[in-house]
Amino acid sequence: MRTVLPAALALSALFLLACASPPEADRAIDWAEADDHWSIHIVTVDPDGGERVTRIWLALEGGQGVLRTGDSRWWANLERTSECVLRMGGLDYSMRSQTVDLAEERERIDRAFVEKYGWIERRMFPQEAGSTHENYARLIPR
Repeated sequence: MRTVLPAALALSALFLLACASPPEADRAIDWAEADDHWSIHIVTVDPDGGERVTRIWLALEGGQGVLRTGDSRWWANLERTSECVLRMGGLDYSMRSQTVDLAEERERIDRAFVEKYGWIERRMFPQEAGSTHENYARLIPR
C-alpha cells in the first residue's frame, strides 16, 4: 500500500509537467526556422478561457509567417482577440494575427504554401490562388 502513493504522486507530477505550457521565448522568432517545420502549433483562447492548441501549416510570405484556415474554432478565437501564441521547438512565441482581405495578398499567401508544401498543397487545395481558404492572416510578433 505504501508504494502505491509515491507511484501515484510521481505519475501526477509527470502529468502536470506534460500539460504545462512551454516557457516564453526570450528571443524573437526566427521565421526561417519556423518555415523549416512541416507544421507547428498555434495556441488560441476559447470563449471559456481554455487554451486551444492546434497543429497548423505555416508558410512564409515576404519574410513573415502566414496562415489560412476555413471555418475553424481556432480562427473564431482569433476573430475575438488577435492575440495568439506559436509553439515551436519547446518555446512559446507571443503573436497577434492580422487578417488579410486583399485578393492579391491572399494569392501570394497561397503561392507561398504551394512553394513550401508542393504537390500535397496542390492536391488538397486545387482552387485558384487566393481562394483556397475562407480566412487568411499574417502573424506579427508582440
